[in-house]
Amino acid sequence: MKRQGIYKPTVEDAIEIGGIETLHPGGFALTRRTAELAELTEGLKILDVSSGRGTQSLFYSREFGVEVTGVDISEEMVRTSTSNAEKAGLENRVRFRTGDSQSLPFEENTFDVVINECAVGIPDDSQKVLNEMVRVAKPGGRILIHESTWRMKLSNEEKDEFSERYGTTPLELAEWLGMLEKAGVKNIVYEFEQWSRPEMFWKIRKDRDVSHWFFTMSIPEKLKTMKRIYSKFGMSGIMTVMTNERVFYRTVLQGKLGYALFKGEK
Repeated sequence: MKRQGIYKPTVEDAIEIGGIETLHPGGFALTRRTAELAELTEGLKILDVSSGRGTQSLFYSREFGVEVTGVDISEEMVRTSTSNAEKAGLENRVRFRTGDSQSLPFEENTFDVVINECAVGIPDDSQKVLNEMVRVAKPGGRILIHESTWRMKLSNEEKDEFSERYGTTPLELAEWLGMLEKAGVKNIVYEFEQWSRPEMFWKIRKDRDVSHWFFTMSIPEKLKTMKRIYSKFGMSGIMTVMTNERVFYRTVLQGKLGYALFKGEK
């Protein structure tokens, strides 16, 4: 986010700077549900768009026997995910490469299933991300995303301010559906309210379950993250992150922000 010409860290920035692995709202329960809706079965070719550290890619392959290609714009993430696949003994079924989700480095009609977990709204052009996901899917292939979604009508000013603080761009349900249809996705179904409960937003750690946003990081993890934020942004950066976290927490509790899972076909 940019205030008075100076860039200040968002909630997403704080998570990345901390170097602590987190998942999306809903955690592995939502990843498993995504895989179920995708009808993953052994032998299918899956593309995991914006695959990060490879956590979901490895889960798909380990649990369902699918072949997964992960793509991420960060070379560091690709190196980490490749190492994680080797450690898990899945390097023959799960591979990672560098690429921009707005211009995927694959031929059209390549994958049986294309999935993007919680990263459609991060790049500049979310429509391009969806267009590319559909392009590389085979005819009849399944397209799945889940993303932050507004639960009520808000002013553009409130939406813009929250998006700057969060580091991604939530949209209204109708907007996500319209963009998916524009990209060429058919037979769309979605799940919304069950993933929008506040307690679902705190389920972002793969190693433990929490019931409150404050406990998504342990005290040592918070201290390490704050130290890193301070070294990069100074005390003003720490204050900004603390304010952004409070705004995020309040927005979820007020029922303004939810989370939706979408599935359709090319």
